[in-house]
Amino acid sequence: MIRRWAAAILAGACAGCHGSGPLLHPAHVLHPGKVSVGAGLSGDMVVAGATAAPPGAAGDAAAAEGAAQRKLSEIAVSPGVAPWASARVGIEGGNEAGLTYSGRALRLDGRHAFPLGDAALSVGLGASALFAGAPGPTAAGGDVVDVVDVVDVYGAGVDVPILLGFRSDADLYALWFGPRLGLELLGGEVRLPPAGSASRGPLVDASGQHLRLGFVLGVRAGFRHVHVALEATATYHHASGEIGGAPVAIDQGTIAPGGGLTVTF
Repeated sequence: MIRRWAAAILAGACAGCHGSGPLLHPAHVLHPGKVSVGAGLSGDMVVAGATAAPPGAAGDAAAAEGAAQRKLSEIAVSPGVAPWASARVGIEGGNEAGLTYSGRALRLDGRHAFPLGDAALSVGLGASALFAGAPGPTAAGGDVVDVVDVVDVYGAGVDVPILLGFRSDADLYALWFGPRLGLELLGGEVRLPPAGSASRGPLVDASGQHLRLGFVLGVRAGFRHVHVALEATATYHHASGEIGGAPVAIDQGTIAPGGGLTVTF
């Protein structure tokens, strides 16, 4: 029983990790040679955009289309809860580089901050390696509960966050906001249930593109070397592609809150 629950929790932690991943850093960059490390959690909730079959569809075709849309949402938008861990370093010339793990992706980024008096404008570019592959949770008898589970999906993505931010002189608090644009290419294999059946179906090829347009709002507070950061991102997602040779597309809106503790030294 313990092993089954542990497997279910691990599967949820891997397959349910969401797609956006918070920034949790202010617009101002670190001073050259300074390093910050942080850890926390984030979530992604779908607030608009259904993944059911469109009106007018019926029978097995509707079930198949609904399953394909849900699968595309899982591998592209990836709503759920995810861990967050990050390390960043300040570089000469008002620059900064970072490496972030967000459950579904490993992201390497760099950015430059332009001073605007007491404010700063940060322009960044991130490149991500995407991965999602885990079995669905199991019932007491060992049967798979989620028969529309992610099997083996991979890809790559880029994103461009543009942040305008303010902070106090002693860095007791900071506020930042701005757009974040991203594009991902995905491919791999997924498992869909046979039409009209709850049993596990065969593996089918899946591929797609995922465009996201988001707006970030974050705040950080702390003293000296330790800060707590909170952030929320509202995002519009458009994903399209093919699953099992059939075209599928979704449009969804999500809100992704996140928070973490950072230490600078």
